[in-house]
Amino acid sequence: PASSVTRVVVGVNGSAGSASALRWAALEACRHQVLLCIVSVWDQPDDLSSPRAEDPAQVAAGRVQKALARVLFQPSYPRRIACAAVKGAAGPALLRESGDDGVLVLGTSRARAGSRYGQTGRYCLRHGHGPLVFIPAALGP
Repeated sequence: PASSVTRVVVGVNGSAGSASALRWAALEACRHQVLLCIVSVWDQPDDLSSPRAEDPAQVAAGRVQKALARVLFQPSYPRRIACAAVKGAAGPALLRESGDDGVLVLGTSRARAGSRYGQTGRYCLRHGHGPLVFIPAALGP
C-alpha cells in the first residue's frame, strides 16, 4: 500500500540528538522518496539589551545550512530537500511544518531519564496528530 506520508520534517538545534535525527530523517526520506524538510526554530531573546547577542534568525539559518551540508555530504541523499528557519515557539512551529501528512523527527539527549524528550518533544507528543519519531543522540552511523 502507498504511504500517506509526503515529507519527513526534522528539527535541528545544533545538538548531538538533532544530528542523529537528521541522519535518520535523511535516510527515511530517501527510503520513501519523499521531501526532507530541515527546520530550525528561533524566537527573540528575552534580553534584547545585550550588545553581543547574536541574531537568533541568523543562528537558526546557520544551523539549517550546516544540516543541509551534512545531508549533501552523504553518498545518498533525498532528491527533494526544503530548508526553513522559522520564528516562534519550537513545538508549535515544528508541528505546523509537519502537518498531518508529515513525519516529525526529533533528537533526544541521554541526560535525565525523566526529561529525555525535552520541552519541545513533550509538547509535540501532547499536541501532534501525525507520526512522531524520537532518535537518541547515541544512535546513528
